[in-house]
Amino acid sequence: MDQNSKPQIFDSINKASRILIALPGNSNGDALGAGLALYIFLGKLDKEVEIVTAGRNLEQFAFLPRISEIKHELEVMQSFVISVSTKDAKLEELSYEVKPDRVDIFLKPKASKYSATDVSFRSGRFPYDLIIVLQTPSLQNLGEIYDRNTDLFFETPIINIDHHPGNEYFGQINYVDLTATSTAEIVSLLIEEFESGLMDEQIATSLLTGIIVETNSFQHAKTTPRAFLKASQLIAQGGHHQDIIRQLYKTKSISMLKLWGRALARLRELPDLNLVYSLVNFADIEKTASRQEDISGVMKELVANLTGVKIILFLAETSPREIIGYIYLHPDINREVVSSALGVQMLNGALGKITASGVNLLDIEKDFLEKLDRIKKQISKP
Repeated sequence: MDQNSKPQIFDSINKASRILIALPGNSNGDALGAGLALYIFLGKLDKEVEIVTAGRNLEQFAFLPRISEIKHELEVMQSFVISVSTKDAKLEELSYEVKPDRVDIFLKPKASKYSATDVSFRSGRFPYDLIIVLQTPSLQNLGEIYDRNTDLFFETPIINIDHHPGNEYFGQINYVDLTATSTAEIVSLLIEEFESGLMDEQIATSLLTGIIVETNSFQHAKTTPRAFLKASQLIAQGGHHQDIIRQLYKTKSISMLKLWGRALARLRELPDLNLVYSLVNFADIEKTASRQEDISGVMKELVANLTGVKIILFLAETSPREIIGYIYLHPDINREVVSSALGVQMLNGALGKITASGVNLLDIEKDFLEKLDRIKKQISKP
């Protein structure tokens, strides 16, 4: 991590008027909590702020303050600029007339006249002075927000804030702290150093949510003393700890509980791979009326309740031949080897997401087990 990043971040924020906060398409509680905290904080600095994610399944985090203000699409209009040199002919009057298929612009000089050589054209600036991207390994992870607005991200300065080792350092300013357990922890430290007096209950609750989610309520093996200390400070600053725990861990939908029951009934263990896994098919999803957040909820329960296991895999057929799954990799596991072999997109240090189209659930099960068997000697770290 470049120690010069923090003053550069503060300077960029001070100079910017309109700021866009961009979150990954698969935003979890850490990305949402950190993003909303920063959104509220920058608003208190009298900045014009927008926050966006391509992800739409945010119901699990509906309790977060001002989550309804998150946008899911960008309507970015870039102005077209017509410049006319007034060096030799000063402007006296400007008017225009809108025609069915064009706009006529009339310029009346005080003296002399304008010629075609006085006129030039260019694209105007985008409506944001600064983009802050949170918990996103690469710009492609922003999904449609990036795919549909590549020029915006190319022409606007980017601050990239993350804690994952796979980050591609795509920003003009990169603050990637590999020692942090969450992006919310990083944002909390930045807010504290920038202007701690602006911390309030909403910001503290959002940041505390991010830390709790990313550390699995402080059960993750890489949870640090710094994370515990920061969480304690946020609770003292008004973070609603009990509300967060109740919403995330003690409030479970009937559909999620039904799906969890089916997943537990099909739980299988392969001791030679140090693997426990389960599958649910499309019929299970239909009969339990499960949604995507129920699938991630089942995975969280498996991770929280299975001990002494190094790899946990859960695959769900959300529609015929459409698979969504999650994999948990213990810190002792060589994550790069496993994620590369299985084509897993790592969401954080321990959890990865699997998506597959046009494949049978049992075929992907067989494929994954064969691949893990082939690399089993490389799975564990030396």
